[in-house]
Amino acid sequence: MIKIWHGQGINGAMLIYAFGPFVLDPAERRLACAGRPVAVPGKAWQILLLLAEAGGRLVPHGMFRTKLWPNVVVEDRTLTVHMSTLRKALGTGPTADIIETVAGAGYRLAVPVRVLSKADPPPRAAGGSPMAEAKPLAVQAFSTGNSGEVDTYLGVGIADAVTTVLGSLPGLTVSPAGTVEDLGRARTLGLGYLLEGAVQRSDAQLRVSARLIDVASGHAQWSEQFEHPQADGAALQDAIARRVANSLPQLSAVDHDLNSYRPRAAEAYFLQLEARAHLKPFTRLPLMKALTLFEQALVLDPDYAMAHAGLASTYLLMASTAMLRPLQVDEAMPMARRAAERALALDEELAEAWAALGRVKMEYDWDWDGAEADLAHAVALNSSSVEALATFGQFLSAMGRHDEATEAMEQARRLDPRSVETLQHLGIVYWMAGQANRALEVVEESLAITPDSVRGQYGRMMILDQLGRHDEAMVERLATLRGLSVAQGLAEQVEALLRSKGWQEAMHVWIGLLERTNRWEGAAMQWMAVGEPARALDALEHCVKARTTYLCFTAQNPCFRSLHGDSRFQRILRTLKLDGRTSPVVP
Repeated sequence: MIKIWHGQGINGAMLIYAFGPFVLDPAERRLACAGRPVAVPGKAWQILLLLAEAGGRLVPHGMFRTKLWPNVVVEDRTLTVHMSTLRKALGTGPTADIIETVAGAGYRLAVPVRVLSKADPPPRAAGGSPMAEAKPLAVQAFSTGNSGEVDTYLGVGIADAVTTVLGSLPGLTVSPAGTVEDLGRARTLGLGYLLEGAVQRSDAQLRVSARLIDVASGHAQWSEQFEHPQADGAALQDAIARRVANSLPQLSAVDHDLNSYRPRAAEAYFLQLEARAHLKPFTRLPLMKALTLFEQALVLDPDYAMAHAGLASTYLLMASTAMLRPLQVDEAMPMARRAAERALALDEELAEAWAALGRVKMEYDWDWDGAEADLAHAVALNSSSVEALATFGQFLSAMGRHDEATEAMEQARRLDPRSVETLQHLGIVYWMAGQANRALEVVEESLAITPDSVRGQYGRMMILDQLGRHDEAMVERLATLRGLSVAQGLAEQVEALLRSKGWQEAMHVWIGLLERTNRWEGAAMQWMAVGEPARALDALEHCVKARTTYLCFTAQNPCFRSLHGDSRFQRILRTLKLDGRTSPVVP
C-alpha cells in the first residue's frame, strides 16, 4: 500500500511539488515547466497530482480508478487515453520519459519529487533559458488567382491542411484559415505571425507562393515558392509547414516530424481536401457532397486515415438534429464510430478522429467518462483545433464544470473569433453557467456577423423566454419562422394569433411546428416557457428515445431547473447516466 500525501502539509497548507523542470501548485491549479505555464485537462491533471503526491512511488491502476472514477466502472482504455493525454501535455524532448509505465501494475514519476515552499525558486530547464515567448500564428486562406472554378477549394484546403499540421506542434497556437483577412486584423487579434500564399495547379505540378509576415513590423520574414509534382500534394503541405516551424523562435529547438501520410493515389489527397471544403457551410446538400468525396478518396486508398477521420466528422453532422438528420442516428453514429476507430488504427495522433469518437460517446452512448478521455486527448494532440476545443467545452458545460467549459470555449473563440458556430456554442455554455446576459451578448455578436442566422435567432429566443422576456422572444420567433423553409406562411399565422387570441395560443402553434420537425429539445424548453411541465417532460422522454443531439445539457439547462425534484425528470437523468454526476446552477 502506498501513502498518498493528499496535497497538504502539516499546517494544512497545500503542498507544491517539483519534479524535473516542472512545478505543480495544486492550490492554484497551475503547472509550470521552467517558468512557462502548461495546460493540462481535468482528468489528466488529477492523474498528475496523484503521481506527484506519491513522491515517485508506484501508483497502481486500482488507485487511479478509485480516485478518478469513484463508484463508476470504466474501461481500462479510458485510463490509458487520459495517461496519453497527460504525456502529450507534458511535451517531448527531455520531459518525454518523465512518467514510467510499470507493465500490468501502474505508473510512477521517473524523476525525484521535491516538496517546495512558496519561497523556493522554481527549477529551470537544463541547458539554459526558458523557451522563447510563444507568439500566435494565423494562416490566411490561400488565393487561387485565375484557377478554374473546379480548383477554388484548393486555397482554403491547403491552408487548412498546413494549419492542421502546425497545430499538432507543442508550443504553437495557430488560428484557422479564414480567421484573418489582412494585417490590420492580425494586429487587432494580437497575433505574432501571418502566413499567406497563392496556389496554382497545372497538369503535372502543384505550386504555392507563400510568405511569413512578422505582424508587429509588417515585414516578411521570408517569401518562397514551393513546388511539387501534383502526385505529392501532402509533401507540399508538409514543406510549407516545416518552413514555418523552423522560422519561429519558440519552435527552434523542437524536432519537427512533419511527414504526413502520402496517399497511394494522388487524387485521394485532393478529394479529401475538397470534401472538407463542403463541410464548412453546415448545410445539407454540401454535406452529402462531402460524404461522396470522402468515400471516393477511400476507394482510391482504403488506408487514408485523414479521409476516415473526415468521414467520421461527416456522419456526426448527418446525425445532428440541428441538420434535421439526413441520416438516422442509429445508422449514422455507429458509422461515425467505425470511421473514427479506423482512422485511429491507422494514425493514433489524429485529433479529429479522437474528437469524433468523443462526440459519439457524448451524444449517442452517454458514456461520459469515455467522452472526456477522448475529447481531452483530442485537445492535447492539437490545442489549436477549434472543433476539438468547442466540443470539449460543451462536454465540460454539460458536466457542470462551467469555469473549465468557459475557458475551453473562450480559447476556441480567440483562435477563430468570427466563427458563428463557435460563438453560438459559447452562448450556450454561458447560459448553462447561469450567465444569461453574457450569453445574449455572445449570441448577438454572432448575429452581427450573420444577421439572418436562424440558429442565432432561435438561440436568442430560447434565452429570452427562459428570462421571462416573452415579447422580445416573440420578435426572434417570428424572424426564425421567416427563415425556416418548412414554415412558409406560419410567421403570419402566429402573428395573427398573437393579436387575436394572445401569446399562449400563438405559442401552441409554434411548438406544434417544433414537434412536427423533430425539434423535441426546443419543444421541451418552450413547453416550460408556457408553464406546461408535464408536456415538457413528454417532449424530453421523446428526446431520450430519439437520442437527440443536445441531451447532454439536460441536467444543466436553465429551462429545466424547476423539474429537478420531479420523479419523471430524475428518471430521465438516470437513463442518460447523468444522475449524481452534476448539479444544476442555482441562480
